[in-house]
Amino acid sequence: MKALSMKNLLYNRLCILQLLCMVVILTFITACKDDDADMEVPLITEVRNYAATPDDTLITSLHDGQWVVLQGKNMSAVTQVYFGSIPATFNRAFSTDESLVVQVPSIPFLSVPKDKLHIITAVGKGGTTSYEINITGSPIITHVRNYADSPNDTIVNSVAPGQLINFVGLNLNGATSINFQGVEADLTNVIYTDSSVIVKVPDDFSGGDASLANKITYTTGIGSTIYGIPIFDPAILEYYKDPLWTLLSGGIGNQKTWTIDFNAAGVSKKFAGPLFFSGDELRWNKECAKPGGNCWTWEPTWQGWMPEPKDYGTMTFDIKGVPVTPGLTVNQKGLADGKNGIFAGSYFLDTDAKTITFTDAVPLNMGWDNVDWSKAYLITLTEDGMQLGFKHKSKTEFELYNFIVK
Repeated sequence: MKALSMKNLLYNRLCILQLLCMVVILTFITACKDDDADMEVPLITEVRNYAATPDDTLITSLHDGQWVVLQGKNMSAVTQVYFGSIPATFNRAFSTDESLVVQVPSIPFLSVPKDKLHIITAVGKGGTTSYEINITGSPIITHVRNYADSPNDTIVNSVAPGQLINFVGLNLNGATSINFQGVEADLTNVIYTDSSVIVKVPDDFSGGDASLANKITYTTGIGSTIYGIPIFDPAILEYYKDPLWTLLSGGIGNQKTWTIDFNAAGVSKKFAGPLFFSGDELRWNKECAKPGGNCWTWEPTWQGWMPEPKDYGTMTFDIKGVPVTPGLTVNQKGLADGKNGIFAGSYFLDTDAKTITFTDAVPLNMGWDNVDWSKAYLITLTEDGMQLGFKHKSKTEFELYNFIVK
Protein backbone atom coordinates (compact mmCIF):
# COMPACT_ATOMS: atom_id res chain seq x y z
CA MET A 1 0.00 0.00 0.00
CA LYS A 2 2.84 2.35 0.85
CA ALA A 3 4.49 1.71 -2.56
CA LEU A 4 1.19 2.41 -4.31
CA SER A 5 0.75 5.69 -2.45
CA MET A 6 4.25 6.76 -3.42
CA LYS A 7 3.48 5.99 -7.07
CA ASN A 8 0.26 8.01 -6.90
CA LEU A 9 2.06 10.93 -5.31
CA LEU A 10 4.77 10.85 -7.95
CA TYR A 11 2.15 10.63 -10.70
CA ASN A 12 0.24 13.62 -9.32
CA ARG A 13 3.40 15.68 -9.14
CA LEU A 14 4.28 14.81 -12.72
CA CYS A 15 0.80 15.86 -13.84
CA ILE A 16 1.10 19.18 -12.02
CA LEU A 17 4.53 19.74 -13.56
CA GLN A 18 3.18 19.01 -17.05
CA LEU A 19 0.29 21.40 -16.45
CA LEU A 20 2.66 24.14 -15.33
CA CYS A 21 4.81 23.60 -18.41
CA MET A 22 1.77 23.87 -20.65
CA VAL A 23 0.74 27.14 -18.96
CA VAL A 24 4.22 28.56 -19.44
CA ILE A 25 4.27 27.51 -23.09
CA LEU A 26 0.82 28.98 -23.76
CA THR A 27 1.79 32.22 -22.03
CA PHE A 28 4.96 32.40 -24.10
CA ILE A 29 3.04 31.77 -27.32
CA THR A 30 0.46 34.43 -26.44
CA ALA A 31 3.20 36.92 -25.61
CA CYS A 32 4.88 36.17 -28.90
CA LYS A 33 1.62 36.76 -30.72
CA ASP A 34 1.18 40.08 -28.88
CA ASP A 35 4.73 41.04 -29.76
CA ASP A 36 4.08 40.06 -33.36
CA ALA A 37 0.95 42.23 -33.36
CA ASP A 38 2.90 45.15 -31.93
CA MET A 39 5.54 44.66 -34.61
CA GLU A 40 3.04 44.85 -37.48
CA VAL A 41 3.48 47.85 -39.79
CA PRO A 42 0.46 50.21 -39.61
CA LEU A 43 -1.44 50.91 -42.81
CA ILE A 44 -3.68 53.94 -43.51
CA THR A 45 -6.30 53.24 -46.18
CA GLU A 46 -8.62 56.26 -45.77
CA VAL A 47 -9.35 59.32 -43.65
CA ARG A 48 -12.77 60.30 -42.32
CA ASN A 49 -14.12 63.34 -40.58
CA TYR A 50 -14.53 62.61 -36.86
CA ALA A 51 -18.23 63.29 -36.36
CA ALA A 52 -21.53 61.53 -35.86
CA THR A 53 -23.30 60.01 -38.87
CA PRO A 54 -23.92 61.31 -41.53
CA ASP A 55 -21.04 63.78 -41.12
CA ASP A 56 -18.36 61.09 -40.71
CA THR A 57 -17.62 61.28 -44.42
CA LEU A 58 -14.50 60.35 -46.33
CA ILE A 59 -12.31 63.42 -46.79
CA THR A 60 -9.63 64.34 -49.30
CA SER A 61 -8.65 67.59 -47.59
CA LEU A 62 -8.25 68.52 -43.93
CA HIS A 63 -7.17 71.55 -41.92
CA ASP A 64 -5.26 72.27 -38.75
CA GLY A 65 -7.29 71.80 -35.58
CA GLN A 66 -9.67 69.30 -37.20
CA TRP A 67 -10.35 65.91 -35.57
CA VAL A 68 -10.17 63.03 -38.05
CA VAL A 69 -10.24 59.22 -38.04
CA LEU A 70 -7.36 57.36 -39.68
CA GLN A 71 -8.70 54.02 -40.88
CA GLY A 72 -6.68 51.00 -41.92
CA LYS A 73 -4.83 48.11 -40.27
CA ASN A 74 -2.65 47.65 -37.19
CA MET A 75 -3.57 51.10 -35.88
CA SER A 76 -3.31 49.92 -32.27
CA ALA A 77 0.44 49.59 -32.78
CA VAL A 78 0.83 53.28 -33.73
CA THR A 79 3.01 55.25 -31.33
CA GLN A 80 3.12 58.61 -33.13
CA VAL A 81 1.33 60.41 -35.96
CA TYR A 82 2.71 63.35 -37.96
CA PHE A 83 0.90 65.77 -40.26
CA GLY A 84 3.33 67.56 -42.53
CA SER A 85 6.15 66.42 -40.18
CA ILE A 86 4.40 68.03 -37.15
CA PRO A 87 3.47 65.62 -34.30
CA ALA A 88 -0.25 65.23 -33.59
CA THR A 89 -2.39 64.43 -30.57
CA PHE A 90 -4.42 61.22 -30.73
CA ASN A 91 -7.00 59.63 -28.45
CA ARG A 92 -6.46 55.94 -27.62
CA ALA A 93 -9.79 55.73 -25.79
CA PHE A 94 -11.70 56.01 -29.08
CA SER A 95 -9.31 53.95 -31.19
CA THR A 96 -9.22 50.33 -32.36
CA ASP A 97 -6.88 48.19 -34.42
CA GLU A 98 -8.69 49.47 -37.53
CA SER A 99 -9.02 53.16 -36.61
CA LEU A 100 -7.25 55.95 -34.79
CA VAL A 101 -8.81 59.29 -33.74
CA VAL A 102 -6.34 62.14 -34.27
CA GLN A 103 -6.39 65.95 -34.10
CA VAL A 104 -4.52 67.75 -36.87
CA PRO A 105 -1.89 69.95 -35.18
CA SER A 106 -1.21 73.62 -35.81
CA ILE A 107 1.13 73.64 -38.78
CA PRO A 108 3.76 76.32 -39.51
CA PHE A 109 3.12 76.09 -43.24
CA LEU A 110 5.94 78.40 -44.31
CA SER A 111 8.60 76.35 -42.52
CA VAL A 112 7.46 72.82 -43.44
CA PRO A 113 9.28 71.37 -46.50
CA LYS A 114 6.97 71.32 -49.49
CA ASP A 115 7.49 67.59 -50.12
CA LYS A 116 6.31 66.79 -46.57
CA LEU A 117 3.46 69.27 -46.23
CA HIS A 118 0.64 67.03 -47.47
CA ILE A 119 1.79 63.76 -45.88
CA ILE A 120 0.36 61.91 -42.87
CA THR A 121 2.97 59.64 -41.28
CA ALA A 122 2.02 56.91 -38.79
CA VAL A 123 4.86 55.36 -36.80
CA GLY A 124 4.62 51.92 -35.17
CA LYS A 125 7.08 49.52 -33.57
CA GLY A 126 7.11 47.48 -36.76
CA GLY A 127 7.65 50.35 -39.16
CA THR A 128 6.25 53.52 -40.70
CA THR A 129 3.52 54.23 -43.22
CA SER A 130 2.61 57.39 -45.14
CA TYR A 131 -0.64 58.66 -46.59
CA GLU A 132 -0.93 61.62 -48.96
CA ILE A 133 -3.79 64.10 -48.46
CA ASN A 134 -4.31 67.83 -48.91
CA ILE A 135 -3.57 69.62 -45.63
CA THR A 136 -4.63 73.25 -45.41
CA GLY A 137 -5.17 76.07 -42.93
CA SER A 138 -5.90 79.77 -42.74
CA PRO A 139 -4.73 81.71 -45.81
CA ILE A 140 -1.19 83.08 -45.88
CA ILE A 141 -0.10 85.87 -48.23
CA THR A 142 3.66 86.28 -48.58
CA HIS A 143 3.78 88.89 -51.35
CA VAL A 144 1.86 90.45 -54.25
CA ARG A 145 2.88 90.55 -57.90
CA ASN A 146 1.60 92.58 -60.80
CA TYR A 147 -0.22 90.18 -63.12
CA ALA A 148 1.43 90.64 -66.50
CA ASP A 149 3.81 88.95 -68.88
CA SER A 150 7.47 88.83 -67.90
CA PRO A 151 9.33 91.08 -67.15
CA ASN A 152 6.37 93.13 -65.89
CA ASP A 153 5.16 90.48 -63.40
CA THR A 154 7.20 92.11 -60.66
CA ILE A 155 6.60 92.13 -56.91
CA VAL A 156 4.68 95.31 -56.09
CA ASN A 157 4.73 97.51 -53.00
CA SER A 158 1.38 99.16 -53.75
CA VAL A 159 -1.76 98.49 -55.78
CA ALA A 160 -4.23 100.68 -57.64
CA PRO A 161 -7.92 100.50 -58.61
CA GLY A 162 -8.59 98.18 -61.55
CA GLN A 163 -5.15 96.54 -61.42
CA LEU A 164 -4.80 92.79 -61.99
CA ILE A 165 -2.65 91.36 -59.20
CA ASN A 166 -1.39 87.95 -58.15
CA PHE A 167 -1.44 87.01 -54.46
CA VAL A 168 1.32 84.52 -53.67
CA GLY A 169 1.25 82.37 -50.56
CA LEU A 170 -0.41 79.27 -49.12
CA ASN A 171 -3.95 78.02 -48.48
CA LEU A 172 -5.44 80.56 -50.89
CA ASN A 173 -7.84 78.28 -52.77
CA GLY A 174 -11.57 78.73 -52.27
CA ALA A 175 -11.68 82.37 -51.25
CA THR A 176 -15.09 83.42 -49.97
CA SER A 177 -14.16 87.10 -49.76
CA ILE A 178 -11.28 89.32 -50.87
CA ASN A 179 -11.82 92.74 -49.36
CA PHE A 180 -9.78 95.83 -50.28
CA GLN A 181 -10.08 98.40 -47.47
CA GLY A 182 -13.76 97.61 -47.04
CA VAL A 183 -14.65 97.06 -50.71
CA GLU A 184 -15.31 93.53 -51.96
CA ALA A 185 -13.50 92.28 -55.04
CA ASP A 186 -15.47 90.43 -57.73
CA LEU A 187 -14.61 86.75 -57.33
CA THR A 188 -16.34 85.66 -60.53
CA ASN A 189 -13.18 85.57 -62.63
CA VAL A 190 -10.66 84.71 -59.93
CA ILE A 191 -7.96 82.29 -61.13
CA TYR A 192 -6.34 79.86 -58.67
CA THR A 193 -3.02 78.07 -59.04
CA ASP A 194 -1.17 75.85 -56.56
CA SER A 195 0.12 78.78 -54.53
CA SER A 196 -1.36 81.97 -55.97
CA VAL A 197 -4.59 83.77 -56.81
CA ILE A 198 -5.16 86.23 -59.64
CA VAL A 199 -7.77 88.87 -58.88
CA LYS A 200 -8.73 92.35 -60.03
CA VAL A 201 -8.54 95.23 -57.57
CA PRO A 202 -11.96 96.96 -57.38
CA ASP A 203 -12.34 99.90 -59.78
CA ASP A 204 -14.14 102.11 -57.27
CA PHE A 205 -13.40 102.51 -53.57
CA SER A 206 -16.27 104.83 -52.76
CA GLY A 207 -18.13 103.44 -49.78
CA GLY A 208 -14.95 101.89 -48.38
CA ASP A 209 -13.93 101.93 -44.74
CA ALA A 210 -11.21 104.49 -44.05
CA SER A 211 -10.20 102.60 -40.90
CA LEU A 212 -9.20 99.70 -43.19
CA ALA A 213 -7.06 101.87 -45.45
CA ASN A 214 -4.20 99.95 -47.08
CA LYS A 215 -5.48 96.61 -45.78
CA ILE A 216 -6.62 93.57 -47.75
CA THR A 217 -8.70 90.99 -45.88
CA TYR A 218 -8.53 87.54 -47.48
CA THR A 219 -11.09 84.98 -46.25
CA THR A 220 -11.65 81.29 -46.96
CA GLY A 221 -13.85 78.67 -45.34
CA ILE A 222 -10.98 77.89 -42.96
CA GLY A 223 -10.04 81.38 -41.76
CA SER A 224 -8.86 84.82 -42.81
CA THR A 225 -5.77 86.99 -42.90
CA ILE A 226 -5.12 90.72 -43.22
CA TYR A 227 -2.35 91.79 -45.58
CA GLY A 228 -1.10 95.36 -45.42
CA ILE A 229 -0.10 97.11 -48.63
CA PRO A 230 -0.52 100.72 -49.78
CA ILE A 231 -3.64 101.11 -51.95
CA PHE A 232 -3.95 104.20 -54.09
CA ASP A 233 -7.45 105.53 -53.46
CA PRO A 234 -8.55 109.08 -54.33
CA ALA A 235 -11.43 108.81 -51.83
CA ILE A 236 -8.95 108.23 -48.99
CA LEU A 237 -7.05 111.35 -50.02
CA GLU A 238 -10.23 113.36 -49.63
CA TYR A 239 -10.75 111.85 -46.18
CA TYR A 240 -7.24 112.88 -45.13
CA LYS A 241 -8.05 116.49 -46.08
CA ASP A 242 -10.43 116.80 -43.12
CA PRO A 243 -9.39 119.75 -40.87
CA LEU A 244 -8.87 117.41 -37.90
CA TRP A 245 -6.19 115.50 -39.84
CA THR A 246 -4.48 118.79 -40.58
CA LEU A 247 -4.57 119.88 -36.94
CA LEU A 248 -3.17 116.53 -35.83
CA SER A 249 -0.53 115.85 -38.48
CA GLY A 250 -0.06 119.00 -40.53
CA GLY A 251 -1.99 117.64 -43.52
CA ILE A 252 -1.09 115.47 -46.51
CA GLY A 253 2.65 115.35 -47.14
CA ASN A 254 3.48 116.87 -43.76
CA GLN A 255 4.12 115.93 -40.15
CA LYS A 256 3.52 117.45 -36.74
CA THR A 257 5.39 116.76 -33.51
CA TRP A 258 3.79 116.84 -30.07
CA THR A 259 5.15 116.58 -26.55
CA ILE A 260 3.55 116.22 -23.12
CA ASP A 261 2.88 119.65 -21.60
CA PHE A 262 5.42 119.14 -18.84
CA ASN A 263 9.15 119.70 -18.84
CA ALA A 264 12.08 118.67 -16.67
CA ALA A 265 11.57 121.79 -14.55
CA GLY A 266 7.98 120.76 -13.79
CA VAL A 267 6.45 123.54 -15.91
CA SER A 268 3.26 123.18 -17.99
CA LYS A 269 2.86 125.93 -20.59
CA LYS A 270 -0.72 125.58 -21.88
CA PHE A 271 -2.64 123.38 -19.46
CA ALA A 272 -2.79 123.45 -15.65
CA GLY A 273 -0.77 120.24 -15.56
CA PRO A 274 0.31 117.27 -17.67
CA LEU A 275 -2.39 114.89 -16.53
CA PHE A 276 -6.13 115.33 -15.91
CA PHE A 277 -8.86 112.82 -15.03
CA SER A 278 -12.50 112.33 -16.07
CA GLY A 279 -15.38 109.91 -16.30
CA ASP A 280 -15.19 107.49 -19.22
CA GLU A 281 -18.13 109.03 -21.10
CA LEU A 282 -16.45 112.37 -21.70
CA ARG A 283 -16.09 113.04 -25.41
CA TRP A 284 -15.10 115.60 -28.03
CA ASN A 285 -15.06 119.24 -26.88
CA LYS A 286 -15.59 118.00 -23.30
CA GLU A 287 -19.20 117.11 -24.03
CA CYS A 288 -20.89 114.10 -22.46
CA ALA A 289 -21.68 111.04 -24.56
CA LYS A 290 -25.19 110.99 -23.08
CA PRO A 291 -27.32 113.12 -20.76
CA GLY A 292 -26.38 112.51 -17.15
CA GLY A 293 -23.45 110.32 -18.19
CA ASN A 294 -20.20 109.64 -16.37
CA CYS A 295 -18.53 112.90 -17.40
CA TRP A 296 -16.98 114.39 -14.27
CA THR A 297 -13.60 116.09 -14.70
CA TRP A 298 -10.67 116.91 -12.44
CA GLU A 299 -7.98 119.20 -13.83
CA PRO A 300 -5.26 119.44 -11.18
CA THR A 301 -1.84 120.96 -11.34
CA TRP A 302 1.00 118.48 -11.10
CA GLN A 303 0.85 116.46 -7.85
CA GLY A 304 3.73 114.77 -6.06
CA TRP A 305 2.24 111.30 -6.57
CA MET A 306 2.22 111.80 -10.34
CA PRO A 307 5.20 110.84 -12.55
CA GLU A 308 8.14 113.12 -11.77
CA PRO A 309 9.18 116.10 -13.89
CA LYS A 310 11.25 114.88 -16.85
CA ASP A 311 11.70 115.23 -20.57
CA TYR A 312 9.43 112.42 -21.77
CA GLY A 313 10.22 112.84 -25.46
CA THR A 314 8.06 113.51 -28.52
CA MET A 315 5.35 111.96 -30.70
CA THR A 316 5.17 112.74 -34.42
CA PHE A 317 2.10 112.18 -36.61
CA ASP A 318 2.50 112.29 -40.40
CA ILE A 319 0.55 111.57 -43.59
CA LYS A 320 3.17 110.76 -46.19
CA GLY A 321 4.24 108.22 -48.76
CA VAL A 322 2.95 106.95 -52.08
CA PRO A 323 0.15 106.09 -51.61
CA VAL A 324 -0.34 108.41 -48.65
CA THR A 325 -0.29 106.52 -45.34
CA PRO A 326 -0.58 107.77 -41.73
CA GLY A 327 2.63 107.14 -39.82
CA LEU A 328 3.60 107.51 -36.17
CA THR A 329 7.04 107.95 -34.62
CA VAL A 330 7.37 107.95 -30.83
CA ASN A 331 10.66 109.09 -29.31
CA GLN A 332 10.03 107.91 -25.76
CA LYS A 333 12.27 109.15 -22.97
CA GLY A 334 12.23 109.27 -19.18
CA LEU A 335 10.87 105.77 -18.50
CA ALA A 336 12.35 102.60 -17.01
CA ASP A 337 14.94 100.60 -18.91
CA GLY A 338 13.55 98.82 -21.94
CA LYS A 339 10.68 101.25 -22.49
CA ASN A 340 12.66 104.14 -23.92
CA GLY A 341 13.64 104.43 -27.56
CA ILE A 342 12.35 105.41 -30.98
CA PHE A 343 9.31 103.39 -32.05
CA ALA A 344 7.62 103.44 -35.46
CA GLY A 345 3.98 102.52 -35.95
CA SER A 346 0.79 103.78 -37.51
CA TYR A 347 -2.40 105.46 -36.42
CA PHE A 348 -5.90 106.16 -37.67
CA LEU A 349 -8.02 109.19 -36.85
CA ASP A 350 -11.75 108.48 -37.02
CA THR A 351 -13.15 111.93 -37.71
CA ASP A 352 -16.71 110.84 -36.93
CA ALA A 353 -16.08 109.04 -33.65
CA LYS A 354 -13.25 111.45 -32.72
CA THR A 355 -10.91 108.62 -31.76
CA ILE A 356 -7.32 107.70 -32.63
CA THR A 357 -6.24 104.05 -32.81
CA PHE A 358 -2.55 103.20 -32.48
CA THR A 359 -0.85 100.21 -34.11
CA ASP A 360 2.67 98.84 -33.45
CA ALA A 361 3.65 101.71 -31.17
CA VAL A 362 2.55 102.93 -27.73
CA PRO A 363 1.75 106.66 -27.72
CA LEU A 364 3.99 109.02 -25.78
CA ASN A 365 3.39 108.62 -22.05
CA MET A 366 4.80 109.18 -18.56
CA GLY A 367 5.21 105.56 -17.49
CA TRP A 368 1.86 104.60 -16.01
CA ASP A 369 0.58 101.36 -17.57
CA ASN A 370 -2.96 101.20 -16.18
CA VAL A 371 -4.75 102.35 -19.35
CA ASP A 372 -5.46 100.90 -22.78
CA TRP A 373 -2.91 102.59 -25.03
CA SER A 374 -4.34 101.20 -28.28
CA LYS A 375 -7.18 103.72 -28.47
CA ALA A 376 -7.44 107.39 -27.52
CA TYR A 377 -10.55 109.54 -27.28
CA LEU A 378 -9.98 112.98 -28.75
CA ILE A 379 -11.23 115.45 -26.12
CA THR A 380 -9.80 118.67 -27.57
CA LEU A 381 -7.57 119.48 -30.54
CA THR A 382 -6.35 122.91 -31.60
CA GLU A 383 -3.41 124.23 -33.57
CA ASP A 384 -1.12 124.05 -30.55
CA GLY A 385 -2.83 121.83 -27.96
CA MET A 386 -4.37 118.37 -27.70
CA GLN A 387 -6.03 116.30 -24.97
CA LEU A 388 -6.27 112.53 -25.37
CA GLY A 389 -8.36 110.34 -23.06
CA PHE A 390 -7.18 106.78 -22.42
CA LYS A 391 -9.56 104.32 -20.76
CA HIS A 392 -8.45 102.97 -17.39
CA LYS A 393 -8.22 99.16 -17.37
CA SER A 394 -10.15 98.67 -14.13
CA LYS A 395 -12.00 101.94 -13.49
CA THR A 396 -14.78 103.78 -15.31
CA GLU A 397 -12.56 106.77 -15.95
CA PHE A 398 -10.10 108.34 -18.38
CA GLU A 399 -6.58 109.54 -17.83
CA LEU A 400 -6.36 112.71 -19.92
CA TYR A 401 -2.89 113.41 -21.29
CA ASN A 402 -2.23 117.02 -22.27
CA PHE A 403 0.02 117.64 -25.29
CA ILE A 404 1.45 120.74 -26.89
CA VAL A 405 3.19 121.26 -30.23
CA LYS A 406 6.94 120.87 -29.99
